[in-house]
Amino acid sequence: MDLGGTNFRVLRVKVSDNGLQKVEMESQIYEIHEDLMRGSGTQLFDHIAECLANFMEKLKIKDKKLPLGFTFSFPCQQTKLDESILVNWTKGFKCSSVEGKDVVSLLRQAIKKRGDFDIDIVAVVNDTVGTMMSCGYDDQNCEVGLIVGTGTNACYMEEMRHIDLVEGDEGRMCINMEWGAFGDDGALNDIRTEFDHEIDMGSLNPGKQLFEKMISGMYMGELVRLILVKMAKEGLLFRGKLSSDLRTTGHFETRFVSAIENFARRLHKTVRKLLPDCEIRFVRSEDGSGKGAAMVTAVAYRLAAQHKARQKILEALKLSHQQLLEVKRRMRVEMEKGLGKETHAKAAVKMLPTYVCSTPDGTEKGDFLALDLGGTNFRVLLVRVRNGKRRSVEMHNKIYSIPLEVMQGTGEELFDHIVHCISDFLEYMGMKGVSLPLGFTFSFPCKQTNLDEGILLKWTKGFKATGCEGEDVVSLLKEAIHRREEFDLDVVAVVNDTVGTMMTCGYEDPYCEVGLIVGTGSNACYMEEMRNVELVEGDEGRMCVNMEWGAFGDNGCLDDIQTEFDLAVDELSLNPGKQRFEKMISGMYLGEIVRNILIDFTKRGLLFRGRISERLKTRGIFETKFLSQIESDCLALLQVRSILQHLGLESTCDDSIIVKEVCTVVARRAAQLCGAGMAAVVDKIRENRGLEFLKVTVGVDGTLYKLHPQ
Repeated sequence: MDLGGTNFRVLRVKVSDNGLQKVEMESQIYEIHEDLMRGSGTQLFDHIAECLANFMEKLKIKDKKLPLGFTFSFPCQQTKLDESILVNWTKGFKCSSVEGKDVVSLLRQAIKKRGDFDIDIVAVVNDTVGTMMSCGYDDQNCEVGLIVGTGTNACYMEEMRHIDLVEGDEGRMCINMEWGAFGDDGALNDIRTEFDHEIDMGSLNPGKQLFEKMISGMYMGELVRLILVKMAKEGLLFRGKLSSDLRTTGHFETRFVSAIENFARRLHKTVRKLLPDCEIRFVRSEDGSGKGAAMVTAVAYRLAAQHKARQKILEALKLSHQQLLEVKRRMRVEMEKGLGKETHAKAAVKMLPTYVCSTPDGTEKGDFLALDLGGTNFRVLLVRVRNGKRRSVEMHNKIYSIPLEVMQGTGEELFDHIVHCISDFLEYMGMKGVSLPLGFTFSFPCKQTNLDEGILLKWTKGFKATGCEGEDVVSLLKEAIHRREEFDLDVVAVVNDTVGTMMTCGYEDPYCEVGLIVGTGSNACYMEEMRNVELVEGDEGRMCVNMEWGAFGDNGCLDDIQTEFDLAVDELSLNPGKQRFEKMISGMYLGEIVRNILIDFTKRGLLFRGRISERLKTRGIFETKFLSQIESDCLALLQVRSILQHLGLESTCDDSIIVKEVCTVVARRAAQLCGAGMAAVVDKIRENRGLEFLKVTVGVDGTLYKLHPQ
């Protein structure tokens, strides 16, 4: 529908994209009488609804609910595509009770009042925008719209970074200039003539739309008439005689000027003269702006349908409060199975005893070596603990990487590499000859029978070194030290990284009784009552239990919340069917889940215009650090764009927003699942101690927890 002057058009526009980009149109023009232009808003919108009904009746489409695009050519403030608040009437309209109101709501009310048809109003556009879109369908370079008719106005594509009224810096947005008001602040006073002043004083809106009054069709005939009258009066024309017609306001019509003068040619010439460096092509809109309004509507309709389709797919990753309570309940059930003597062998969550029976109390002192192996990097540390009044911990460390071929080679190669790095560190610290006690953080599932013995149950996190599973890692380390024959170390303790984290934080905070890791992998430990640790003799005191919660769900208890994307990631991992909970939470897998969703969206044509880059097809290419970067990006989607470019993807502003949303949904679910597990742990400690209320500290480590902005 196209409303912008004394006539308005209703059009039916059919767009087909069978490669031919065909547009078929049928339209009808309806009149708006002067009494309607100056009557009440209700009368005007009732009339418009009446005309719509008449048009739909004629085409026999009254029973269909079609999307409607609405060209409304008056100054409006838009907050979204389907909401437009009239700032002020122009072009001779003066309907009451419309200014300051949303014209879409007024039209909806008028249609609803009739009740004989229904329509989905998708977009309101200004006629300049409609014109730009109409021509832009045939000419991709069309980025400016210009109207010179009853009124005048222009629009153009502006860079988002220059539009302070709208948030975001990415891409472009069409700006409706409302340039008719240029000069209302006095900026054109030096070129306005006595005739312009006279026209303005006699208009419905004196002092307003001054530029428009010098240009547009509504005023041009009258301007010419005033000049002719003055010339005749001064005897410079028509032998000084004036006809009664020439004396009558409005009798010299703009169409007379058009018949005498070529306006378009003069306009083109002026623009090219003022901008000799630009190549400017003017395309006449054959279909007014109605076709453009339909185009905007078609695009909006497509985007809305795609948005709905994406939301439906993402729905499976959004967990309700009830679902999270259920995850917490199931985690508790699995914890009990892991602790019980009879059920332990078959339990998914292993609840391994660590033989760590108390947290630090601050009296510890001495020099210790520490090894920290749990991912692709590992650290060697010298830790100096001082007690007394000024207790302090002084640390020196060096990080070494473990090449992929060592991670997946033989056990001997792996432990020889570790000892080589220890040797390098001792040399670096100038301590080659000293024999120090050593603590070994080993972040893989181990069965412990003592503090200094840990039997590796299975590798996780991409490690595959042969000859280690089922062996005591302390012995493997000692053997490698002896093979090197350079130094001797006393391996006192082997701990899991969760336990290490709990102890680190426990040195500062006596309430710290839980350890949590959310990094490459995920796991937790906590102080359990000895009476509940059935695998170890004795009922007195407490022992730290390494939960190995990454395997929660390996028995199928999380199948109902796993999505097709989780299954795809699991299937292609090094350990299919294992560590299911970890694969929904930890850094090693989140990027891969996101990549699978993006591919699914793209295949369905909901993203990247349906084009998948070769790089996006590569497993592991969407690193989890990208998730952190993308989500830390408050406004500028530039980081998203550059990451997507790195993946070989040409993205629009909308694409970037969608990618960001996928990252948010995946990361939020990970945090919520992790939180549900943690709630089960804290609740168990509270119940163990028969408390109504528990105050506890959780020590947390891991790159995902530390680097992800949310």
